Parts: sequence; structure tokens; C-alpha cells
Amino acid sequence: MNLQAYITSGILELYVHGLASPEEIREVEAMAEQHPEVRQEIIAIQQTLERYSDVHGVQPPDGLKDKIMQRLDAAPKGRSRSNGNSEPPTKTPTPTASRAPRSTGETSVASIATWVLGLALIGALVAIFLFWQQAERANAQLKAAQDQVEEQRKACDEEKAKANKVNEQFIAIRHWATKPVQMKGTELGGDAFAVVYWNNIKKKALLDVVNLPTPPTDKQFQLWAIVDGKPTDMGVFEVASAGSLQEVPFIDNPQAFAVTLEPKGGSKSPTLDQMYVVGNVAKG
Repeated sequence: MNLQAYITSGILELYVHGLASPEEIREVEAMAEQHPEVRQEIIAIQQTLERYSDVHGVQPPDGLKDKIMQRLDAAPKGRSRSNGNSEPPTKTPTPTASRAPRSTGETSVASIATWVLGLALIGALVAIFLFWQQAERANAQLKAAQDQVEEQRKACDEEKAKANKVNEQFIAIRHWATKPVQMKGTELGGDAFAVVYWNNIKKKALLDVVNLPTPPTDKQFQLWAIVDGKPTDMGVFEVASAGSLQEVPFIDNPQAFAVTLEPKGGSKSPTLDQMYVVGNVAKG
């Protein structure tokens, strides 16, 4: 096995980030035990990750709470009040020749029965209303809890995607063929600073905006590669993304990189008196 190829394969970075499979973990630990170079590289990756995280680290999202939904509030108990004057008046039937008039006792029993039935009906209606009110409240609380869970899930997915992207970029800039091209401030740019990570093997380029001023609303910064003495457009970018790597188009055989301030949307050729940073690509 080519030890150097194994070290630069990216499996050690996956191991440090906890993304390796169980089989890969056993393999890395076995290689680290047999080869001091592998163990030293793992330590170097850990140290680099700590330094890198100071600027580019993405904080992992907070875990979902064990319980999002709390116990539903108990529905308030209602109390029906009877109207003291609601008792229906008794009506004394008119005596007829074929029917004897009701006694006072019979009239009282009928009135009480009517009053009890009316009270029971009112109680039933109140109970139905309270049940409906409680059900509506429960549905609203359930909907709010479901919305909260969905928002948390989306937030977790977004943070996971960001973390995966940063991890991929971290592995890319540690690749043996990646060249960091520092672009330092011109007389106009002052202490402005940016870095292009250029990899001719992976055909990949990343821009790290370290320090650039906020442009006017009608302007944008534009990245250029100087190839055979001629500028090649590599696109506009946002300073708001400072502190994170931005993938930019890969250009073969650049001699230098530069950033100029251009009208919003970019220009076909650079405005040289608006150049803020520039840096040459080291040979070899």
C-alpha cells in the first residue's frame, strides 16, 4: 500500500470528523498503530480543524427537545345557573263534566318534572359547547406543535447541509495539490485581503473573502484570473459571505488573481483603477 496516497485519500479527514464507517474506523486505527506517519497526520488534522473552526466553523444545531408538545390545558369547567323565575307556570286544567280536576299534588309533580327536564337539556347543551371548545383548543395546539416540529426539522436539515459543505471544503483545501493564493490589498484596498484555493488536480477553486469593504448598493466585487497576461472573468460575489468559502469557476494555468469593484452584475473587462486585491500564483 502506498502510505502517502493513503494519507492524502481523505479517509483520515472522515475519521476525524466522525463520518467514517465502522470498517474504515478499524482500518484507520490499525494503520495508525502500525505507521507513526498516519498517527501524526491524524493529530495534524485535528489541530488544523481547531484552527479552521475559529473562522469557518459551523455550530451544530440545537437538538430537538424531548417533548415539544406539553399537556393540553384542561378545559375550564362551566357552571350553569338556573333562573329562579324560569319555572314554567302551572296551568290548572278546566274541569269538565267527564274529568275530575287535578289535585294540587299532581300539579306540583308535573311542574317539577318539566323543570328537571329543562335543566337537564340546558346542562347537555353546556356540556356539548364545552366539549367543542376544548376540541378546538386542542386542534389549535396540535397544529402549532406540528408547525414547530416542521420548522425545527427544516432548520436541522439546513445546518446539516452547511456542516457537510464546510467539511467538503475543509478536505479540499487540505488536499496535497491545493495552492493557497493570497491576494493582498492594493493602494486603494489598503488592508483588504482574500485567498483563492486553487487545485489543478481536482479542477476546483474556492474563494475565501477575509477582509473587503462593503460595496455601494449599485456595485459588486468581481474576481479575475490573469491567464497569459489577459484577465478572465470568474464571476461576482457577495461580501456578506465573508467568513465562509465560496466555490468559484476553475481556470487553467492562471498567473495571478485579482478583485475589482464593478457595476452590479459584473463587467466584461476589469476596471483597473478599482482593483482592491491582487496576488500571484507561485510557480511549481
